[in-house]
Amino acid sequence: MTEEHQKDKAADVPDVSATEQVSLVLDDVRALVRAELRYFQSRLDYSRHVMRMSFRFGAVAAFAFSGAAIALVIGLVMTLAPVIGPGWATLVVTLGFILIGALAGFQARKWVRKVYFPEIERDDDNSPERPAGDGT
Repeated sequence: MTEEHQKDKAADVPDVSATEQVSLVLDDVRALVRAELRYFQSRLDYSRHVMRMSFRFGAVAAFAFSGAAIALVIGLVMTLAPVIGPGWATLVVTLGFILIGALAGFQARKWVRKVYFPEIERDDDNSPERPAGDGT
């Protein structure tokens, strides 16, 4: 840069006191905080909406599947009763559904453990860090 250019540039900058500069910085910080709060509020609202709708559809699905499961259990017991007797048929069907429920529960637990948000650091979380990977 030439000297003339530097002099012209210095002439364009207004004299601003230190208190005015601090005031401007604080205004910028306030604006940033307001923007961050609005961002996280909108993120929370979106998550709340998604969870509410998924709960509603999940409740309808659970109701429908419970009716289907009752029909299946009754059908299995009625089908097996002539072959192995009503008591044994009830026991076999019940144990089969308990086994299916336990396997599905363990798989659900495995998938739930994969849900975490790395951008949220918890100081009060005493659990060990999760390794980066497939979460198994």
